[in-house]
Amino acid sequence: MGFIMTKTYGIFSSPGKDRKRTRPSRILLTGVLIIVLCIAHASSLPTILFPLKDSPATGPYQDDEFLTLASSAIYGLSNATIPNGTELRDLQSTQQKLAKMNISPDFYEKARKINAYLYYTAQAGDAYSDAMSLSGKAYSPVYEDPSALSEVQEYQAASKTMWNQIQDLFPGVEPYRITTEEKPFSVNEDPTFKQPNNPFSSYTEEDAIYDQYYR
Repeated sequence: MGFIMTKTYGIFSSPGKDRKRTRPSRILLTGVLIIVLCIAHASSLPTILFPLKDSPATGPYQDDEFLTLASSAIYGLSNATIPNGTELRDLQSTQQKLAKMNISPDFYEKARKINAYLYYTAQAGDAYSDAMSLSGKAYSPVYEDPSALSEVQEYQAASKTMWNQIQDLFPGVEPYRITTEEKPFSVNEDPTFKQPNNPFSSYTEEDAIYDQYYR
């Protein structure tokens, strides 16, 4: 009888012990899932063609020069429209120069994110310039399909992701925005070229005909 009671006690007590044992396992599993989700989110960002070079084992390092040059570019973009024309080319040149600098291990992770932010910003500007150059062509896809700007929005979203991780280094900066000007132009076009349409405006086909024959 004593054997049966002991056995019965063991049976009823085991689930509680098992639950206690599974708690650390659940905590560990939750931690692993969070790490996996973070990695998946990072890998979903567009590829950077000019990433920051690996931190060299020994100096001299260019941390101060990197931060000075990056700050000049970032503050220049503050509360401004998406870079275009000469500003875009200057930004691309700056980003590629930063990517080649020797950064110390202590500052490397921040510098890598700054470089990524500037790269994505330049790519957004380049994609926007290309899309707007089409808006001045007959039967342009930008006339009928605003999704022609989807690449711009993808790079802008990527730059915002990086900005959220570095904004503490640049107090007072407001991220750039996509312009709503009526006559943006591509650097590949004549700056005086008249844009008959802008995907952000209410310009219609009838307006275009009126412009052609009566203006």
